[in-house]
Amino acid sequence: MPGSLTDLVAGIHHGIDADEAMCWVARLTEWDRYQGSRGIAAAADFVAGEAERAGLAGVEILNFPADGRTSWWTFTAPSSWTPRSARLSLPGRTALVDYPAQPYTLAAHSAATHGEAALVHAQDDRWPPGALVLVPSVAGLDGKLFARMRVERASGFCVRTGSDRPDGAGRVELPGGSALFGFSVVPGQMDALLRAYHRGERARVDVDVDTTPARMPVVVARTPGGSGAAPSSPDACLITAHLCHPAPGANDNASGVAAALAAGRVLAARRLRRPVRFLWAPEFVGLAAYVHRLVEEGRGPLPMMAVDLDMVGQDQRRCGGPLIVEHSPEYLPHFASALVEACVRALPPAAHSYSGAVGCDVWAWRSTPFVGASDHAVLADRAIGCPAVQLGHWPDRFNHSGADTLDKVDPQELRRSAAIAASAAAVVATAGAEEADRLAPLLTRWTARRMTACLPPDDDPLASDLLSRRWRYGRDALDTLRPLGAGRDVLERQADLLAGLHHTLSKAWDEVPAAARGGPSLHRSWPGPFNLRALMGAVDETDRRWFQRRLADDRGRFYASAMALAQSVDGVSGTAGVVRTAQLDAGIRWEPGFGERFLAAMAGAGWVKEKDGDGEEGREPS
Repeated sequence: MPGSLTDLVAGIHHGIDADEAMCWVARLTEWDRYQGSRGIAAAADFVAGEAERAGLAGVEILNFPADGRTSWWTFTAPSSWTPRSARLSLPGRTALVDYPAQPYTLAAHSAATHGEAALVHAQDDRWPPGALVLVPSVAGLDGKLFARMRVERASGFCVRTGSDRPDGAGRVELPGGSALFGFSVVPGQMDALLRAYHRGERARVDVDVDTTPARMPVVVARTPGGSGAAPSSPDACLITAHLCHPAPGANDNASGVAAALAAGRVLAARRLRRPVRFLWAPEFVGLAAYVHRLVEEGRGPLPMMAVDLDMVGQDQRRCGGPLIVEHSPEYLPHFASALVEACVRALPPAAHSYSGAVGCDVWAWRSTPFVGASDHAVLADRAIGCPAVQLGHWPDRFNHSGADTLDKVDPQELRRSAAIAASAAAVVATAGAEEADRLAPLLTRWTARRMTACLPPDDDPLASDLLSRRWRYGRDALDTLRPLGAGRDVLERQADLLAGLHHTLSKAWDEVPAAARGGPSLHRSWPGPFNLRALMGAVDETDRRWFQRRLADDRGRFYASAMALAQSVDGVSGTAGVVRTAQLDAGIRWEPGFGERFLAAMAGAGWVKEKDGDGEEGREPS
């Protein structure tokens, strides 16, 4: 397998046209791709046309309502909102804020307005009706301030975000149908507004938006042929990339959209046993609408695996982050993560060591535990059960700002990402029994690396538990090669190797921590895939403020923790077991009481229930 995989990846990498992909990125950055906007509809039309030109079959745009009301599980359709222009001016001066010339400066879902407004400070004791509230820090834009703006009838706000760069304004969002307008400004613009405030000046505000009914488009396509697959059999792989984002959004996520198109072009030219499907949609909600059709409406089977492409073109030197391979979750044992990592390792090196023995590159990559901060979370949720790996980059110093422009995308990084996704899909789409047998030792080696990484001197008190969990994952993942034709003897031999390795490595610990105490099992009682935004709308005000504080402290850590805790509710484990498993899977260790506090908030919202041993409902987690 290693030699043939190297050849496969090299051939696909060679077939990716980076220049064409960059042209796709450039074209997409011209549209403001808000989820329920005319811009995303135009982008969807463009992507569908390019998918057909790339040789993909069955290209279709599924149109869902953008009415702010229709929902799929807990995911609600976006409101129709297309921004046209917005200006914020001070007396006797040219426009201080001018959208769309200054990207990101208009808050999403701002209300239309035309007129003058008194400038007030967020900390002023009183505001006149219709005031424009100046918020010097994004941390001050909280629920209390929005409540006060509603009570005192403010017309809108202006908040300082981002960096000192002229194009550094950061993303600000209002709920659909908001009566407020909002501006996101850089420090220099806020300083000018504060000086005008101290002079007692008024501002001129003009916001022009289109809220007439629009559509939420989801573009789907597949590779032609699929000679070895039965009509009702699952697709080999789903490659997905979210289509939405304010302009320019070059890396996030025009790069993912373009990489999926590039993967589609190279796969369309290959003879495959099983089809590969592609999907471009508004993030989370678009994929939720599509998956809801498959699961709840019986429109077809789920794919065997998925690869999500989100922020895959980053210029690592300029943006500051490596390529990230985010594993499929631990509760879904599967070969997908091992395969994608193997495809990364098989990429043709740009150079070699002095002797030629070792390939050398100047780009970096890392693998991380499952987080679920993009579309793959919908597929990989415990309720859906489709293994999904994400390719992306983090950190990115220009993310969610007007500085996410075409010059931040590296054509060769885009090429590598497209090649990784296409190669992994091609392996599954072409595999027969012989190829599946060769995947088994690849999965064993990957599992062995993960297991040995748990060894001392790591002082993690959960290290021995993590070793066992990773062993069980690899053992059970071997069985997912059976649908590809892997032989029973091959799989049993690899499983025996892993069992022996686990037995040997377990001797590294003199004492193993006691298992989590028992208690009533926790059960999911929310519909469909987990949705943190919906949970925040369901919890009480005290819990909501706690969530908001934790998000403000460290958004990524809290999101990953929330996802891990929710997905660890398995209907078997009690509170202590859920907390322990979530820490293992997220790779995060929390302060005492954090996990219990989060689960109690879920229970208070009716999202989690306890049941005793005979299945009867009991008390909520304390």
